[in-house]
Amino acid sequence: MNYLLPLHLIMMLELHNVTIGELVNGLSVTLDEGQIVGIQGRGKTTLLKAVVGLIPIDGGHICIDGEVLTPDSAPYFRRYISYVPQRLSVPEGYDKVPTDYVELVRRAVDSGKQFLVIDEPAEPLSDERQLAVGHLLVNAVQQGRTVLTVMNPLNDNYIRL
Repeated sequence: MNYLLPLHLIMMLELHNVTIGELVNGLSVTLDEGQIVGIQGRGKTTLLKAVVGLIPIDGGHICIDGEVLTPDSAPYFRRYISYVPQRLSVPEGYDKVPTDYVELVRRAVDSGKQFLVIDEPAEPLSDERQLAVGHLLVNAVQQGRTVLTVMNPLNDNYIRL
């Protein structure tokens, strides 16, 4: 297993004609370093899971810094991605794992990983907590990180599924 990710951190995510079941059909988009992009519509969580290699795609391909994401390469690429899922299940006996959504986003930003994939929380956030998450994501982008999120887009950059 020899994936050719450059020595620098992930700079670009490309989706080329990606199809996942009936939820995502022929999606093509490129996210560059230091960019935040929101996702709207049905299939948001499904798309994020595919981007981090947790579920397969039915068509097209996903590239990270020019390298194609495959079932074999996904674990390698996940070392460079911080993912906050919509639902976090904590196995019994693991009470030290944070389940607070804002804390999970803070940890993702503090991870130092170049690419952040942030799903929306299962339960609605108060305006104050939404603002806190927004500040965390803006801070990450200002540090040159790339953010793909289901949270309300913080600018006009969004993908509509």
